[in-house]
Amino acid sequence: MKLVFNLDGVICTPPKGIQFGIIEYIEHSKPIVNAIEFMTWLKQKEHDIIIWTNRPNDLAVKFATEQWLDFHQVPYQRLLFDRPDDAIYVNETPSNSKYYAYDDDVKVVAELFEEWKKEWRNDRQHKQRSGDTR
Repeated sequence: MKLVFNLDGVICTPPKGIQFGIIEYIEHSKPIVNAIEFMTWLKQKEHDIIIWTNRPNDLAVKFATEQWLDFHQVPYQRLLFDRPDDAIYVNETPSNSKYYAYDDDVKVVAELFEEWKKEWRNDRQHKQRSGDTR
């Protein structure tokens, strides 16, 4: 399945108090950890992950965005600055998507997120039983 994640507000939160340019905005954005963990799980399940952003399509912004994604270990196949066709759009944080299930795309994401949570909990319980607390 091809999933398109909106970057700002879904994968990262905007920094507070930044009154500089777009590059500083990107550098000080905070990751939404469970969204990134969910994306990692999707990648392991061989789903296609595309990140879409409304940020300006210029070389410095593209480079800063790619660096931020790499630094925070966000898995993706493509980074787009224009909206693609024929995909499932993830425009809500995955953990909140169950509250927006009236939208067909978000409903799919909510179902996948619930599946991921079950696997994550089972894996965590297994690690606790085996003494691996990492």
